Parts: sequence; C-alpha cells; structure tokens
Amino acid sequence: MGKIMPVFNRYPKLEALTGNEVLVLADASGQHTVTATASQIAGAPAVSTPTGSFYEDKGAKISRFADRVLIGDAASNPGLSDRDAASKKDWLSRTMGETSIGPWALQDAQCASVAQFGNSAFVAASRTSDAKTAPATLGFQPSSIGVASWGVADDTSTPTTTTAYAYYGEAWRLAGVNYQPTFVMELEAVNFGGLAIGQSNPYAPNVGGGVYGIQLGVGGGQTDGTSDAAAGMVFVSNPNSWQTGIVFGATSLSGTDGTDDGYASALSLARNHAMEWHTPEVVSGAVGSNVGAFVRSTVTERAKGVRQDFVDNEILFSNIEGHTLFSVGSIAAPNNALQVQAGAGSQAAGLYVQQGANGSANLGLFPAEGGELQISSPVSGEGMTLPTTADGGFLHININGSDYRIPLMSPAQVGS
Repeated sequence: MGKIMPVFNRYPKLEALTGNEVLVLADASGQHTVTATASQIAGAPAVSTPTGSFYEDKGAKISRFADRVLIGDAASNPGLSDRDAASKKDWLSRTMGETSIGPWALQDAQCASVAQFGNSAFVAASRTSDAKTAPATLGFQPSSIGVASWGVADDTSTPTTTTAYAYYGEAWRLAGVNYQPTFVMELEAVNFGGLAIGQSNPYAPNVGGGVYGIQLGVGGGQTDGTSDAAAGMVFVSNPNSWQTGIVFGATSLSGTDGTDDGYASALSLARNHAMEWHTPEVVSGAVGSNVGAFVRSTVTERAKGVRQDFVDNEILFSNIEGHTLFSVGSIAAPNNALQVQAGAGSQAAGLYVQQGANGSANLGLFPAEGGELQISSPVSGEGMTLPTTADGGFLHININGSDYRIPLMSPAQVGS
C-alpha cells in the first residue's frame, strides 16, 4: 500500500526556502493548474492594501528581508564573495572594475539599486502635513526627513582601519565627457512661500519661513555625553586637489549680479569669529597648529564699526556708514613703495620710502589746495637771533613745485 499523503493543511513546514520549491497554482482564469517556484512567486509584482497602521502589533503588515536586496541592474550581480567574479554583469561594477580602485560598491552593499534606464536609482520623500496627523498612529510627531542615515564608529581598538560615514558619494566624469558638468551633490532650496519672516544672522540663524541649503549641527540633539566636533567642513586631497575651494556664482546671492553697484553677504560671522592662516611649523610632533595670521572683528556696536572696500585703483578704509577715513591708491608700475613701521627702543615710528630700481627716494606730503602742513613739535629759542651758520646743514624741501632749504641748527647754537 502506498504512503498516505497528509491532509493539505498538515504538510510539514520548512524552516527556510531556497527558492527552488515548486508550488501548484491556478492561472488567472481559474481553469488551469500551473506550477511555479517560490523564487518566481517572490519576483512577481506585489500588490498590497495599506492597513493604515505602522506597527505590527497594531495591525501593520511588515515585509522583512534578512540578507541582501539587489534592485534594477544590480539584480544581475550574482552576489558572490569573489569580487572579480561578481562584477561582470551590472554596469556599475564593470565601470568601477576598469579603474585602479576596483568594483567595491556592490561587494559590500546590504541593499543596492542600480538604475537601468539612466533614471533615478532611489527616491525618498516625506512631508510635514502627514507628520501633523501622525501622533494618532505613531504615538509621537516625527520630523519629516526624506533620507536619514547613520554611520556609527564603535570600534574602540587601537590601531584600527575602520571609519564611519553617515553618507558617502562619488560623481565620476569619464574621459571625453566635456560638454556638461558633473556634480557629486546638488542641493536645491525651492521656496514657494515668499521671503522669510526676519533675516538670518549669526545670532539668530534660523527664522520663520527660512529655507536653508545646508545646516551643519553638532550633537544630534543629545542632552548628555557629547562633545564638540573637530570641524564643520574640511577640504582634502584624495589624491587629487580642488582647483578652487568655494565659488559663489555672480548671481547666486541676493543683492547683486556681480556687475552692478549692489551688495550681498557671502559670509556672515559673529563678533570674535576669525579667519586664520596656519603655519607649516611642527610643534610637539604636530604640524600646522600654530596660527601665523588672522583677521577678526571685536566691534561691539554698529556705530563703532569700520569697513574696508576695494574699488578701482584704491583701497578705502571707512566708518560703517561708508565715509572714507583714508585710502591707499594704486598705480600701474610703481618703482618705490611706502613702508609704515612702528618704532622700537630709540627708533622712531615713521614712514619710510622703499626705493626700487630707478625709483624716487622722495617722500611727499601733499595738503589739499588751501591747506597747510601741520606738525606738533617742541619749540625753543623764541625771539633769538638766527645764527650765521647752520651746524646741521640744510633740510631739502619742495613746496608747490619749488625747491627750498631749511637751515638746521644744533642745540648748542640755539641754547637748548
């Protein structure tokens, strides 16, 4: 007698599926019996009806994939431990395999989506109107975040080669691509709501209705156990270099198009914030820790402020309202220079002419028309008779284009 088959709902349950199991099904008409493997069924378009819940214990249906998921052209990657053998099918691995760094992207990807038609490989979105009504379902009001990622550095061994990245991206420009630019990342702020209420500044960076391209915060909102971060933004070579660090397009800032007489703030700092230039000195085994120069403002009130403007052929030093205090003029081919130098010991602080090749050694002081040259100096020997000789010789001076000589008397001659 043959083995009796168990009742349909009493078949032994498999602990796991390989994908090769065969299932008996009916076709769409319900008239014919067909078979399919478990893998074929898993690959069929899935359609589910939303439950309206988020948590499984509240009725939500949750799909789980414990191992790897490959989507789009990444699905052609066999997912083998042998990187070279696994990188022959999908176009990303083939492209990377032709470079010195190799096809590492899909090798360690838990989930990968490689576009097949030059389209977006992955899209994510969230909106605040849904967050407003979410507490009834989630039990709290969430932040509306399109994409969230964490890179957690928890390897405490020393030394170690592990590094954490919350986000990493590369944009490749291959040889011969010369017409369009290539971007590692483009972040667009799209403001349909008009200008913000108030103005962002270092003391109130976020204002109502403000739209911001990038905000770099420190601490993640933690209330305990965190410390200051090393730097907000760092440029490095790896191994190539940036030709320019930061570029502002001529029309990128509100207030000017770069050709008019307008004004726009490209960088806004608070009092005591400085721009530093470090030296390449090595101190206690560390290179670059010494500051060789810096620029900062310690101004406490606008009324006490100053400004510096570069205009055609001049540098203007003015009060904050733009009234010029003094200026430094430029000429096309100077062959001597003026040096302003502080004094030390018995040396007087002064103005010195640095004579260049074929340059003039003269130092000029030119009052405006009708003006006079005023000097504050001690006076001695008032009413005395002028000596017949000048022990100190004669000082050469040119006034209004005419040369003159001023006799220089020694203290002994004038009795002081």
